Amino acid sequence: MERWLSFLFGTASSATRSETWSSGLVVVHAIADGIIAASFLLIPAALIYLFRKRRESNPRETALVTLFILFILACGFAHFASLIALWIPVQGLEGVLKAAAALLALTTAVVLWRLTPQLLRLPSRERLQSEVAAHLRTFEELQSARHQLEERVEERTKELAEAKRRFEIALRGSPIFVFSQDRDLRFTWVHNTPPGLSPEALMGKTDAEVFPAEAAEPIMAAKRKVMETGHSEELETSFELFGRKRSFYLLMEPLTDAAGELTGTISVAVDMSERKANEDQLRLLLRELTHRSKNLLAVINAIARQTAARTPSVEEFLNRFSARLIAIGCSHDLLVADNWEGSSLRTLIEQQLSAHADLLGGKIAIEGEDVMLKPEAVQNVGLALHELVVNAEKFGSLSTERGKVKIHWQRMEDPAQLKLVWQESGGPPVNVPERAGFGRTMIENVVGQALDGKVKLTFPAQGVQCVISIPASQIVAR
Repeated sequence: MERWLSFLFGTASSATRSETWSSGLVVVHAIADGIIAASFLLIPAALIYLFRKRRESNPRETALVTLFILFILACGFAHFASLIALWIPVQGLEGVLKAAAALLALTTAVVLWRLTPQLLRLPSRERLQSEVAAHLRTFEELQSARHQLEERVEERTKELAEAKRRFEIALRGSPIFVFSQDRDLRFTWVHNTPPGLSPEALMGKTDAEVFPAEAAEPIMAAKRKVMETGHSEELETSFELFGRKRSFYLLMEPLTDAAGELTGTISVAVDMSERKANEDQLRLLLRELTHRSKNLLAVINAIARQTAARTPSVEEFLNRFSARLIAIGCSHDLLVADNWEGSSLRTLIEQQLSAHADLLGGKIAIEGEDVMLKPEAVQNVGLALHELVVNAEKFGSLSTERGKVKIHWQRMEDPAQLKLVWQESGGPPVNVPERAGFGRTMIENVVGQALDGKVKLTFPAQGVQCVISIPASQIVAR
């Protein structure tokens, strides 16, 4: 131990350099060694700081920098030992530190030479500047491309938004329902759902969970066929939904993703409920029209035969027959205007008296709370009124200036009947006809039987009176 201490720090009899060197030389060495030692300690600190801040080194660079730091530190400690050795005999310690510095310097030199080929491949300053400039140009081009892409995306987004808005406007209020389903036939998207259904009630469910089984089974079978064949399918179906019969036309197409893989189906359903209801109503009206046309032809045939039997000439037959056909046509005009549901009694009377419209409220009085007659009653009461008007024009109250006609109706004590009264007054004296003409026969027999009611035609001297009892079955309930 004493041997090593004497080697490192010398002996007490060893002479120091300050004793053998001149004072000026000692000062020069002291200043130089002190500055060098301080610098060699500061340089590694700076390298360590830079190395930690950059954080961009690989293992080889880390090893080289570490060797440089250790080498510089060893040199710094060696100069520090030389500074101490000017006054204290530590030549052994100084030698050890210099030997360590020499070993580190050699190792650093060897490692540096081995890394020289890699260091030579590092780009020069001009090359780095050129690459940086190229990268900046690329960055500017990318910025420009990004700006153009953003503009195109914004423009495309606006186009899609406009297309979506038009799509929604086109379907808004329409009977068209659009939806898609996955491979399990569960709803994944719906738009413009039919009345009574909401998107929440459909999303994630199958047709079988929403619609009746008799309707869901053929619909789902058709969609499975679409997925199997890849071809579209059409289907019309009707079923009861929320207490109302609904009819739909469905067009089903296969739905694929961007890669062309089948993901489910997309379908369009057109609500035809109103159209089907109109078609059913039209068929009903056509059947009703056929029935009424046959009845009307039978009435016209009877009118023609009776008119022909009671007219002496063809010209008179044509005049009377045409007038009666016009009366029937006027009644039918009223029925057509009200969709064959019936007609107002007051309107029917005013129409048959249209040739004397200027007399209404004066010579002709119409009184009674208005009621709606059924089509059969409109046709027959219209014929009776026509015959009464024609008779009044030729022989009765409408043939003189002082004559008057009053038409009134009221509910009878028996609420099942309506009493309609035609009363003439102020005209020529009335004589009971010796024989029954066509008009009288029509009123007393045909009209009464057709109405399933009663008709009473009398001929008092002051004016003709006709009472028609119309049963409630011929009146439209309000």
